[in-house]
Amino acid sequence: MVALLALLAAGLCNASPIVRDAYGVPQILAPTWEEAFFHAGYAVAEDRLWQMEMNRRIGAGRLSELLGPEYLAADRETLRTAYTPEELDRQFQSLSSRSREAFESYAKGVNAYMEKAAREGTLPPGYQGTKPEPWTVRDSVAIAVRLFRLFGRGGAGELRNLAALTYLQTQPCRERALDVLDDLAWQNDPEAPTTVDPADDLPADKRPSFPKFSRADTEAQLAKLPKLNLLELLPALRLAERAEGASVAERLGLPSRTGSYAIVVAPKRSATGVPLLVAGPQMGFSRPSVVHEMSISAPGIAVAGMDVPGVPGVLVGHTLKLAWALTTSVADTEDVVFLEGSGPDAYRYGGSSRKLERLAFQLRPKGAAPETVVQERSHLGPILLSLRNGQARFALRSSFWMSELESYDTLIGLYNASSANEVLRLAPKATMGFNLLFATTSGDIGFAYLGRVPLRAERLDPRLPTPGSPDTEWRGVLPFDRMPQVVNPASGLLTNWNNKPAAWWPNLDTPVWGRVDRVDLIREALGRDKLSLWDLEAALWTIARRSEVYARRQPLWRAALVGFSGSPLEADAARYLTAFDGWMVEGNPAAAIFQAANDELVSLLLEPHVGSLLGSENLRRVAQPTFLQNALGGRTAYDYLAGRKRDDVLREAFQRAVAKLSTQAGNDPALWRYTPGAIRSTEPAVPYGNRGTFLQIVELRPLPRGRTVAPPGVAESGPHSNDQTPLAEGWRYKPIAIRP
Repeated sequence: MVALLALLAAGLCNASPIVRDAYGVPQILAPTWEEAFFHAGYAVAEDRLWQMEMNRRIGAGRLSELLGPEYLAADRETLRTAYTPEELDRQFQSLSSRSREAFESYAKGVNAYMEKAAREGTLPPGYQGTKPEPWTVRDSVAIAVRLFRLFGRGGAGELRNLAALTYLQTQPCRERALDVLDDLAWQNDPEAPTTVDPADDLPADKRPSFPKFSRADTEAQLAKLPKLNLLELLPALRLAERAEGASVAERLGLPSRTGSYAIVVAPKRSATGVPLLVAGPQMGFSRPSVVHEMSISAPGIAVAGMDVPGVPGVLVGHTLKLAWALTTSVADTEDVVFLEGSGPDAYRYGGSSRKLERLAFQLRPKGAAPETVVQERSHLGPILLSLRNGQARFALRSSFWMSELESYDTLIGLYNASSANEVLRLAPKATMGFNLLFATTSGDIGFAYLGRVPLRAERLDPRLPTPGSPDTEWRGVLPFDRMPQVVNPASGLLTNWNNKPAAWWPNLDTPVWGRVDRVDLIREALGRDKLSLWDLEAALWTIARRSEVYARRQPLWRAALVGFSGSPLEADAARYLTAFDGWMVEGNPAAAIFQAANDELVSLLLEPHVGSLLGSENLRRVAQPTFLQNALGGRTAYDYLAGRKRDDVLREAFQRAVAKLSTQAGNDPALWRYTPGAIRSTEPAVPYGNRGTFLQIVELRPLPRGRTVAPPGVAESGPHSNDQTPLAEGWRYKPIAIRP
C-alpha cells in the first residue's frame, strides 16, 4: 500500500497541471486552490490573450490608447459611469478570502504566460512588437463589473420611455399619447407565462406589493420634469443604454448581447430518474467566442463549464454535486432621477443645495491628443445628462452601486453547494439580477430570482424619471425571502427564457412580459411525460426553428384569408400562408410570407398614429408581440384599428407583403425563400443562430456527466479555433470532464 501511494504521488508530481481534451479545452488538476486558479489564468491567456486585452480595456475605458481615436466615444461612455481604481480595489477587498485568492492567483497565471510568450516571441500580432502591460487583479475586477452590469442589471428605461412620450406628443396620436404609452408599456399581463407556477408560488401574505399609480399620478410626475425635446434626450438615452460600448464590443468580439434560456427536469419527469439541466447563455457570437471553457480540480473545487476570458473561474457549469444555469432576469434595479440644478456645480434636494462631485479620468488615445473625461456624481449616482447650464440633470441610481462584485462570492459558493438549502443560503449575497436555476445529484431542482430590487415610493410611475426628493427615496430593497423562488415544483419541470418570474411581478419600466412569450416554445417542445437527454437536445433544435408568435398569430391570418379573393398571385401566396405550420425553416416560402405579413402588419397598425420617423425596424422593436395581439383584439386604450375591421387590416397587410416579396423575388411564391439568422463568426456560417453561445446539457448522475458546445472553438488561433463549428452545425455536443 505504501509503495502504491508513493507511485501515485510520484505520478501526480510529474503530471502536467493543464491537460487539454480533443477540442483543446483545458482540464486543470492542482494540489491547492491557489495553484488551480494560477493554472486557470495561464490556460485562458494561452487561448485568448488578445481577447483578454480587449476585455480589460473596454472594462477600464482604455480601448483608444491601443486602438486609436475611433474608440474614444466608447471610452468616454464607459468613464461617465465608471468606478475609480480605488473604488474597484475596495470592491475587491470586500470579497471573501477564497474569492480574493482566486483573483490574485489568476492574475499571476496570466502574467506567467505573458512573460513566456514575450520571451518566445509568440505574443498575438495585435501587440505589434510591444510587450503587454502586466495583468492585475484590478483588470479582472473591471471586467467582472462590466459583465455583471451588462447581464445582471435592469431598468434605467425611464429615459427611453420619456423620449418615446416626447415623440408621441408630436404625432397624430398626440392628444392620447399617454394612452399609447400605457399600451406599449403595460404593467402586468396576468396571462404571461411564469417561471414559478402559481401552484408553487409564495403565499399571498409573503408577496410584496409594488407601487400603484394612476393617470393623475403620471401627469403630476410629468409636470415635475423639465420639458425637453428629443435632441436633448437622445445623448443621455444612448449613455443609459450603453449603446456605443455595446456596438464596439460586438465589433471586437466581446460580450455585448443579453438573453439566455434554461431547462431543469426533476427526477420524477426524467426518463432515467435523475435530474437534467440545460444552460444556454445567449451572449452573441464572434470569432473567437465571447466565452471560453475549462474544468478545474483541486482540494475544495471540482467544476467544469463556461468562463469569460479575464474573470477567474467557471460562471455557468456543474460540479460533482450541482449543475446551474444563469439567465438575465430583467429586474428593474436602476432608476433615472431628475435633479433640479442649483448653479453650475450643485443641485437641489429636499430644499437644500448639494454639491456635485467631479472625477477626472485621463485618456491618452493612440495618435491623438490626450483628453480628460469628467464624471459628475450626485449622492444618488453618476449624472447621465446635464442641460441648460446645469439647471436640469438626470442621475442614474443603481441598487447595486459599489457592490456588483459581491455576486462573485455567490458564484464561487456554488462550487461547494450540494443541496437546495445551501444554494438558497448563497442567493441573498447576489446583488445583480439573474434567474438562477439549479439541480443537485440528491434529486432537488430549484429556481431563485436574484438581485437587489428597490422598494419604491407609492404613487410614482416607474416608467418615467423620478423627481429627486426625500419623498421619492427608495424604502430599502426587497428581502430575498419575498423574491420569486421555488424548490422541487409540483410539475417537475422548470423553464426560463428571460420570462416573467411570478404572476404578481410587474414589468415596471421595461415592457417585456406578456402572454405572447418565447418560453412557450420550450414548453411545447417538452411535451413528453418522461424526458430524456435526447428530448432536451431535440427541444433546443426545435426552438431555434419555431416562430414565437405562430400559436397566437396564425389563427388570425387563417380567419382573415378564408374566402379571400385577390389576384392569382395573392391567392397562391394565401395558400402558403394559411398552410404555414410555425416552422421558420431555411427556404420555406410559407415562413417568408408569414414574416413579411407580420412586418407589414406592424407598420399598418402603428404608422398612421405614431408616424414613420421611427422607421420600420424601430416600429417592430416597439411593437412587442403581446402589444400587437392586444391591438388586434381591441384590448388597448387607443384604437389602432381606427374603426376598421381586424380582418380587413390583416388582408391589407398580407397584400402589402405579397407586393414587396414579388418585387424582391419574382411572381412565383414557391421561390420566395425564408433565410434564418446564422452564426456568421463560424466557417462556414452556421444557420439557426437562436441558440446559446455556450450550450451545456448535464445529467445529474452520482457522477454527473456534462456535454457542451461553444463554437467556433476554444482558442483564438490554431487547430482549436474553429473545430467546434461542425458540432454546432449538426447540433451535436462533446463531453466536458472534471478531472478526478
